[in-house]
Amino acid sequence: MQNLKNNMSNKDKLINQNIGKWIRTERKKLYRVIDGQQRPTTQSMVANKLGVTFQQIQKYEKGINTLPIFRWFALCDYFSVEPNTVKELVTSKEVVNITETKQGDSNDNNDVCPKE
Repeated sequence: MQNLKNNMSNKDKLINQNIGKWIRTERKKLYRVIDGQQRPTTQSMVANKLGVTFQQIQKYEKGINTLPIFRWFALCDYFSVEPNTVKELVTSKEVVNITETKQGDSNDNNDVCPKE
């Protein structure tokens, strides 16, 4: 039996990365009140909500693992966003802005996914 990760197309990998970047961005924007103080949401907090480990959240954020649809809905609920946001992440031309390099340079390619 072949490993599915090795059989993923470049388009699927890009979608995983875009969703991961979105998760990280939403998590960084969300603050929770803990002991009377505003605290940023950690990977562990999100993991507890989803019933997974923080390492799994790391893998989602890095685009290593594919986010199952049932966890997508749980994340949307946690971040208070509409589930149809996923459509925008995988089809919008603005996805290019999500996949910026570490230096902050945006991808010059206007295509959402690389041509195969």
